Amino acid sequence: MYDLRIVVEEIKGFCDLPMHVGDYFEVHAGRIIVPPGQHICMWALQSLMPFFPVKQRESKEENDWIPYTKRICCPDPNGMVIYRIDRIGDENDGKEQVRERMLPEASLCTGCRACEAVCPVGGVRIEESDEEGQPRFSPKVCRQCGNAQCMNACPTGALHKDPNTKALLVDKEKCVGCRKCAAACPFGSISFGEDRKARVCNLCGGDPACVKACPSGALAFGRKGGTM
Repeated sequence: MYDLRIVVEEIKGFCDLPMHVGDYFEVHAGRIIVPPGQHICMWALQSLMPFFPVKQRESKEENDWIPYTKRICCPDPNGMVIYRIDRIGDENDGKEQVRERMLPEASLCTGCRACEAVCPVGGVRIEESDEEGQPRFSPKVCRQCGNAQCMNACPTGALHKDPNTKALLVDKEKCVGCRKCAAACPFGSISFGEDRKARVCNLCGGDPACVKACPSGALAFGRKGGTM
């Protein structure tokens, strides 16, 4: 079980207590230890407390967002004190736990379709729309959801995840083209080819070709940790 240090990282509003940037306290097993001369706001503590038992323990559940959450705001909307929770002595906390995934940014997409041209499986496509006479482009690519709704919706078990990259893979022999996976996808990321089989980004084995081909940065591949 990890020990924790909770540090005041930033104050965005006005704290009446007052708390100061750099103030901290620690959690050792079941004890809250406040250094001499410092204090902790009771109202902030009530927001922080539920996270301590979880942050103290290792979790292998990839759908659990709490281990990746390091910052919590006090509940006072005027105070806006930001607390950072660190595991004492754990150098890898928050670094390797958050797996890499596709990070599309529609606002940067120019519609050049270079990503479509280099994708070996047809797993990325550009969706075009029109807003007030101005064309808008949006890259559609699998986000590698932890609890993938498309997998749950597939009646034949044609969708499964690569154990290393966590990329969604399609078993062409099992896919019947029912399109239930596409209907379940909240990002509209699944398309179908002329063979009526599902097309999904497979991350190119962990080095997506579309990301390297994109000239505008609309497609990225990396880690995005959780904050609150």
